[in-house]
Amino acid sequence: MSKADYKIEGTVPRELLVSEVRKAARQFAMQFFHFSKVLYDQFGLEKTKDIVRQTVFELAVDRSDQLREKALAQGLKADSVEDFMSVIDLPFTGWIPEWGEDHCPYAEVWRTYFDKYPWFREIAPFYCDVIDTTTIENFSRCLSHRITQNVILEGTCCKREYFESDKVKRGEYTYGKKEEN
Repeated sequence: MSKADYKIEGTVPRELLVSEVRKAARQFAMQFFHFSKVLYDQFGLEKTKDIVRQTVFELAVDRSDQLREKALAQGLKADSVEDFMSVIDLPFTGWIPEWGEDHCPYAEVWRTYFDKYPWFREIAPFYCDVIDTTTIENFSRCLSHRITQNVILEGTCCKREYFESDKVKRGEYTYGKKEEN
């Protein structure tokens, strides 16, 4: 039986849904830590940052190419935060603002590593900077972004600002160069 032939039926209580999404996010967060740790152990902090930056940049380009294509297919201009948020691929069900500093399942996991691996305090928020900035830059082709507060390091929520960027309009992204296929 194919995916198209199988009909999902029934409902799932929200508590279970949130728990399942957060389990998957926890696994990703742990994988990212261990990937980073292997790199750090073999190459040191600066080379690890370079590899993480390039890897996350390429992930963000791949994701945002797909999101942009979806937005354009829906007749959207794909040049605004609103258009981006209308097609975003994140499971927000698992991010609970009322949980404060633990609302983000990645942050909740990543902070547990900081005491034993202080170098990860620099790598963890770097993931957010690269993925979020590159995703909006490549999606919109006119906007950039900066995180002004990251719950990984401080506060009870992440804060960010979006802004028009002449560099992005010229195809110059903050964290890398997009390869044309």
